[in-house]
Amino acid sequence: MPPGEEPNKPLLLPRQVKLPRHRLRSLSTKLQSLHRSPPQPRAPTRPVDVVCISDTHGTQPPIPPGDVLFHAGDLTQWGTFSEIQAQLSWLSAQPHTHKVVIAGNHDLLLNPDFRSKHPDRWNEAMTAARPTEEEVIEEQRTEKDLDWGEVVYLRNTSTTLIFGDRTLTIYGSPFTPQHGLSAFQYPKDQDVWSSTIPPNTDILLTHGPPWGHLDGVKKSGCSFLTREIARSPPRLVVFGHIHIGYGSEERVFDTVGAAHEGIAGGRAGWGSLTKMAVALVWGRVLPQRWRREIRRTTFVNAAVVEGWEQYKVKNAAVIVKI
Repeated sequence: MPPGEEPNKPLLLPRQVKLPRHRLRSLSTKLQSLHRSPPQPRAPTRPVDVVCISDTHGTQPPIPPGDVLFHAGDLTQWGTFSEIQAQLSWLSAQPHTHKVVIAGNHDLLLNPDFRSKHPDRWNEAMTAARPTEEEVIEEQRTEKDLDWGEVVYLRNTSTTLIFGDRTLTIYGSPFTPQHGLSAFQYPKDQDVWSSTIPPNTDILLTHGPPWGHLDGVKKSGCSFLTREIARSPPRLVVFGHIHIGYGSEERVFDTVGAAHEGIAGGRAGWGSLTKMAVALVWGRVLPQRWRREIRRTTFVNAAVVEGWEQYKVKNAAVIVKI
C-alpha cells in the first residue's frame, strides 16, 4: 500500500429503523385495502346537507349553501377578542339553519385557563395581532362578552339539531395533542378521549384528526381519538388542524374495519390481525346479499387554508350528505 494512503473502508449502508408496531400497522393497512366492504343501509329520502370548514385563521372564504354549517376550530390567527368576534359575526350571518363551532389551538381567548397560566403567550399574541387603538380597548373584554348570534359553541359538550322529522346529535371538542404552546392541548401520551364521546353521537366535531385519518404524511393525529371513534363510530367525523390533510374518506367498522382501527389506535395486537385475515376471507366467500348492512363513517379534514404563517385560502368547503 502506498505511503499516506488509507485502506479501503467498507461501505456503510443506511440502517432502516422501524418504530414499535410498525410491521403490525403496515400489515393491517394492507389487509384493509383488500377488504370488500359490506352493504350499507339505504340512504334517507331527504338527506341533510352538511357543510364543513375548518382553520379559516381569520379569512372569510365563500361558503356554499346547506342545512348545517360546521367549523372545526382555528377561527383566528392569534385568538384575540376582535378576531373571534369578527369570525362569529361572519358565521352567524350565513343562511344555514344551524351553525356549530368548536375552538382550535389558535383561539386563545376561548381558553381562559391557558391564558392565566401563560400570560406571556397571550401578550405575545396580542402584540402580533397589531390591534388598532379601538381594538386595544376592545381586547380588555373576555370570552363572556362575545356575541355568538346564531352560532352554537361546543366545548366537550353535545347538541341535538332538528331537521324536519330527523334529528342529529353532535359532540364537539377542541382538544389536540401538544405541539408548541397553544390552547386546548394535552401531552401526546395522555389519553383524554376514553369514554368521552356519547354512544348516540351522529357527528363528531374535533379540531385535531384521529391517527391514520387525513392527518398528514407524518401521521400527526391522535391514536387515543382513533380508539375512541372505533368504540362507537359516528356517521361523520369533521376536523382540521393538519392543513395538508385536507380531504375526505370513508371507513366501515365491521370486523375488519374495527380491528384495523384498533391496531391503528394502539389497543389491539397480532390477535386482531388474525381476526382481520379470517374475516376478510369470509367476506370474499359469502355472497354480498347475505352480509349484514353496516353504516359507513365519513372522515373529513376541512382545513381551508394552506401554510403555517401566511394563511391563504386554498381549499373549498366540503359538503357531505347524511
